[in-house]
Amino acid sequence: MKTERLTYKESNRCLNVVANKVESLRINNSTKNTFRVYDKGAIGVEGSLGKADWDCLQQAATAKLSQGIAYPETHGGKRSLTVDATKHIFDDKDFIPTIQHLLDRLGAENPKFLFSNKVQLNGSESCYESSDGEHYSYKGNQFLISLGIKLKGSPNILDEGYGCESDCFDEDAICRDVKMICDAFLSKLPHVEENDVTVIGSFEPLQYALSHLVADMYFNNASLFADKLGQKIFNEKFSLVVNRAPSEQLNVPFFDAEGVVNDGYVNYIVKNGVLERLLTCKRSAALYNTANLGTASAAYNGVPMPGAEGLDIVNTANDLSELVKGKAIYLSDTGGGDMTPSGDISMPVMTAYLYENGKLLGRLPEFVVAVNIFDLLNDGFVGVTDKGVFDFGKQKHFVYKAKIVNKA
Repeated sequence: MKTERLTYKESNRCLNVVANKVESLRINNSTKNTFRVYDKGAIGVEGSLGKADWDCLQQAATAKLSQGIAYPETHGGKRSLTVDATKHIFDDKDFIPTIQHLLDRLGAENPKFLFSNKVQLNGSESCYESSDGEHYSYKGNQFLISLGIKLKGSPNILDEGYGCESDCFDEDAICRDVKMICDAFLSKLPHVEENDVTVIGSFEPLQYALSHLVADMYFNNASLFADKLGQKIFNEKFSLVVNRAPSEQLNVPFFDAEGVVNDGYVNYIVKNGVLERLLTCKRSAALYNTANLGTASAAYNGVPMPGAEGLDIVNTANDLSELVKGKAIYLSDTGGGDMTPSGDISMPVMTAYLYENGKLLGRLPEFVVAVNIFDLLNDGFVGVTDKGVFDFGKQKHFVYKAKIVNKA
């Protein structure tokens, strides 16, 4: 028999912003507890909120073994590791006045716009313990800004947005970013006539393919990548990893929901174009006799399942200037996209800008990005960098070739 105890604490402070003013502050502190029991190929799980009564949780979890939920009982050696990755962003008492000062400046520098939505200070503590003697604990925090931008007089609820996360606060950098967006938004440009363009965007196109990298889907022949494990199927510059290194992630524990800590906190799904591993948990790794990626996730009262927290693409360049020579299209607001069973991705773009030499030159009319996932990650893959369009926060730029279909 093996047992596990997990505790996850959150401390969140969220400012609600309306028309350039801090309207309210919401403070939320929560604790989630999980107790798991493994015995004779089965698992029992019990969870609670608030202060934990571990004896009661253990009794309830043990009783649930009779439900016969299949799960392997794995064992590890004694190991202990504690990481405190919290950074001092600013004192809690300074949160409201600091953000209000930022909003006042944004309003003064961009008088044709109103700013709303949320600004947050989030902190977390995670702890994992097992009867094998494993003990892992993590503390982290993040500053998260998510501003909706509305052109005054516009009939829309919102016209643009600016959002990112960081472990620091830099008013000047945020103001430079927002000023560049607002100025570019006001400068309307005609459709780009070329069909094949260089696109600067987020990892969104890759999200459509993630389910095809889940072990259950792959080994049941429902994946686009079926029978390709161990093969080079993508551009050799493309490496997809799970990276839970505290130095790379904000507010993400270095261990997964099953207490798995990868060597160097990193594990490869795709390495230099080769499909090496799949998204797994301990159950699916054992079921299909494949490597465990160490990305399990779980509800506080649920059975572990494959997850993807900490997913990242390895940088291929120091900054955007190394990847983009000449003009490109920066995607700001996309949504409603999908991927067909053959891997064709169609992604409507509501807001995009013409980009050149580190600047947004102006706003483009709406269009649709069209690309096949295999083209995207082979000849269409240009590269990835975390230094590019904006000055503030952790934001990765995924650069690729695609076709665009202009709307009438």
